[in-house]
Amino acid sequence: MREADLKGWRRVGDRFEVDWADAVWTFGFAEGRAGLLREGASGPFLALVGLAAVGRRDDAAFTADSLVDVDVVHGRLLATFEPPGWHGLTVRAGWGPCRDGRGMDLEIQASADSVGELRRLEVMAEARPKSLVASPPEPRFMVVPRDRVAAGSSYDGREPDALLARLMTLEVARPSPDEALPDPGGVAADPDLGFPGAFHEIAHPDDVARDISTQLHAAEPIRYAFFGHDLEKGVVLRGRLRGVFLAEWGATGSERESLRSVLRLERDRFFAEPPPLRTD
Repeated sequence: MREADLKGWRRVGDRFEVDWADAVWTFGFAEGRAGLLREGASGPFLALVGLAAVGRRDDAAFTADSLVDVDVVHGRLLATFEPPGWHGLTVRAGWGPCRDGRGMDLEIQASADSVGELRRLEVMAEARPKSLVASPPEPRFMVVPRDRVAAGSSYDGREPDALLARLMTLEVARPSPDEALPDPGGVAADPDLGFPGAFHEIAHPDDVARDISTQLHAAEPIRYAFFGHDLEKGVVLRGRLRGVFLAEWGATGSERESLRSVLRLERDRFFAEPPPLRTD
């Protein structure tokens, strides 16, 4: 590996590390998830957390056993997974700093060497780990679908019956620009995250078939079900999830409104960027 390729990432023994959000992060695995780990955090950030397709779901697809390659290329850490039993599916994920070091992108690419096997494939990702704030033992989940096909995916056999009993799919409707922004109080510093400021996550609505959350409180993670399309040999699906570390913010009305303006700027900048063309 050329030293120039490492940029923000560096190899320490058999690990890769990167500086982001005033902390040192490593690529690794925890609780069946692959993502960025930081000492003191409750779990991985910007993590791959599972796979789903018509009639099946796998919440432990991204482990060290399914990892077939990891390297740093052009400043991004690239990890390639080949989950067993998924009809030749290859998922390549790239983690790379952005926004002058304030942000981190997770770029996801999926391809396969099979035909007619992977119907409405979803690659699941989350930007933040589950909060340590106590939640009901069986919370209800809200699903926001991209379109009517994605709305039906909740009921095509990929979700277990126990979850269906606690799941509600909302109407198919794209939110207005302001509705797409989180409440500024919802991204402020959270003791579980360990940030001295705010953490904002962004995914392009065209990349995500469904997003799933409990909507209990802002610290709960949102699960992004990327793609939701049939995947055939010769087709490549790509999407991106971004986490942005912002400066310290207080709780006064003026500070909350200022933060809302910053969030709008970050979202608009993300949407205006060209989509990733490759993850290698």
